[in-house]
Amino acid sequence: FNPSLARSLQQFAKLFIRLTVRDRETARKLTPDYTIGCKRVLISNKWYPMFNRKNVELVTEGIREVREHSVVTADGKEREADCIILGTGFQVDPRLYMKGFTLKGSGKHSLDKDWAEGVEAYMGTLVHGYPNMFQLVGPNAGLGHNSIIFMIECQADYIVSLMNMVAARDVDYVDVTAEAQESFNEEVAEGLKDTVWTSGCTSWYQQADGKNFAVWPFSTWKYWIRTRSLRLADFRFGKVSENKQRRARKATAGA
Repeated sequence: FNPSLARSLQQFAKLFIRLTVRDRETARKLTPDYTIGCKRVLISNKWYPMFNRKNVELVTEGIREVREHSVVTADGKEREADCIILGTGFQVDPRLYMKGFTLKGSGKHSLDKDWAEGVEAYMGTLVHGYPNMFQLVGPNAGLGHNSIIFMIECQADYIVSLMNMVAARDVDYVDVTAEAQESFNEEVAEGLKDTVWTSGCTSWYQQADGKNFAVWPFSTWKYWIRTRSLRLADFRFGKVSENKQRRARKATAGA
C-alpha cells in the first residue's frame, strides 16, 4: 500500500466526511490523524450520517468511571446509560492468544522462547524447529488490502504440496531451514519499508517495539506465485527414529 496513493485516497475520504457530517467539530473528531491504511480500513462508511441525528453525541474523552446507571468521562461529565457495548477489538499476536499452553518443537525448541523477541515464520506457514507444524494466517500472512480468504486458500494448497512431498519421499517430517526463514523475514521487513503499515501510527499490525508481524507487504499475486511451487532447498526432510516414535506413541496414549 503505497503512501502516495494512500494520501490521494485520503483526500477523498476527508471530503466525504466533511460533506456528510454537518457539524464541523464532529467532523473534525471523526477525521483520523494518520495516513489511511495505517490502521485497519473500515469496509463501510454508511454510519457517518448517524452523527447528524439530534439524539446522537460523539464523545472522544476517555472513560474515568462506570456507575450503576451512568458513565463518567475524563472531563468529569456524567452521562446516563441504559446499555454499554464494549468494542474491545481482537488479539492477533499469537504470543498472547497461545500463552495458555506450551508448544515444543524438535530438540530444545519452545515457541514461547523462540518468539520471545518477536513473531516470525516462513511464508506465514512454517516455523523453523517445528516439523510438520503448519499455520493458516500465521506471521506476516495477514492483509490490509485484499481478501484474507485468498491467502488461506494459497496456504492450504501450499501445505498440501508439502504433505505430498513428505509422502513422495517416504519420510516422516518436513521442517523449514533457519536460513530460509531468516531470509524470508528480511525480505518482508524490506518490503514493509515506506508503506502505510509502517508510517507511524500504532495498530494491531505491530508488536510493542513497532515491528509489523501481521501484514504481507506485497501483492496477493506474488504470494500466489510463491506458494504455487516449493523451494526444496528451503526445507529439510527426514525420518523419525524408532525410539522417538515409541516415545511419541507412549506420550499420546497417556495424554
